[in-house]
Amino acid sequence: MRDPSSGASPVGLRAAPDRARPDQVLSLVRHETAEYSHRGHILDLDPDLGAGIGKEDWEAACRACRGALLSVPSGVWEPTDAVAERNDVLGLVLVKGALCREVALRDRYMFELLGPGDVVHLPVAQGGPRLGGKIKLTALAGTSLVVLGSALVRAAARWPSLLANVHRRLETQREHLAIQGLITHLPRAEHRVLLTLWHLADRWGRVTPEGTVLPLALTHDLLGHLTAARRPTVTLAVGTLETDGYTRRCNDGSWLLTVAAEHQVRTIATLTKDPRILGDTFRLSRRAADARGNR
Repeated sequence: MRDPSSGASPVGLRAAPDRARPDQVLSLVRHETAEYSHRGHILDLDPDLGAGIGKEDWEAACRACRGALLSVPSGVWEPTDAVAERNDVLGLVLVKGALCREVALRDRYMFELLGPGDVVHLPVAQGGPRLGGKIKLTALAGTSLVVLGSALVRAAARWPSLLANVHRRLETQREHLAIQGLITHLPRAEHRVLLTLWHLADRWGRVTPEGTVLPLALTHDLLGHLTAARRPTVTLAVGTLETDGYTRRCNDGSWLLTVAAEHQVRTIATLTKDPRILGDTFRLSRRAADARGNR
């Protein structure tokens, strides 16, 4: 569990209506521009990106890895074409604050919370999925990012671990998002809600004597979008979890996952039989199809 840098206050969410869209709940302020400030030393801002660089090369790597700092005020962020369409931008690393990245299909939303250290890729203008709406980014608070541009790419020619570390983070984020999506396949709503809260707490939570506090003031409507459930179903599921002693809503809107919740999470997540390998099933199906086609 990580202790969020913002302290004890939950991220955003409290003043918004329960039935608002995710970007409306997370922030009611809209803006279209972000402000570039001075260029910074990327490895000073995020030393872990330099994992694998020896001590004798550290100062040289710090000097070589510079990037523009981008300040995004709280609210919906629509990156200008000057940022989104640049071919020399590998991505951005979130230094401070938090972003919500979301996409809609009809009246349902899929969103991802990004925090310090996460790599942010801006929405692509061409070649994206044909289904779904426009990807939206919302800064949940004042947010700072550093641009990974041509300077870092040139430095990676000397220190390849720089690019390896960026891609490891992207893979970690992809795996977290995959688990978030996989949870929605569980049949019982209370299990989906509990595992979703636990999964978010793995990144955003902090451990206390009473259990793990998740300082995100998630409404029942937002939990519904995260768990593929309607708000009334989430309300019933939350009531069941509270009655069973697994969760408790705090006065500030955050969530407490009790000590008993950990055992229940492990019980739900434990495989009841040998896992299937769907890729192998697909491979065998293709082989059978090819055999029929050769007759």
